[in-house]
Amino acid sequence: MATVIQPTIRPTNKLTAATVAAAVVSVSGVFVRNMWPSWYDAETWATLLPVAVFAVGYLIKDEPNR
Repeated sequence: MATVIQPTIRPTNKLTAATVAAAVVSVSGVFVRNMWPSWYDAETWATLLPVAVFAVGYLIKDEPNR
């Protein structure tokens, strides 16, 4: 993979998307735990977080922010 030149200290699109995915999964887990506690399993949500971060980070094209 070619090196991405970053003109500023802003994170790449890939890193930003992965961070947003982590936040969404975490907030979703809290929502499910409070609204439907019978559907919430801590081990499942703990496993879902890195899977979601990897999937989003993999799918987003990495290019310099402008």
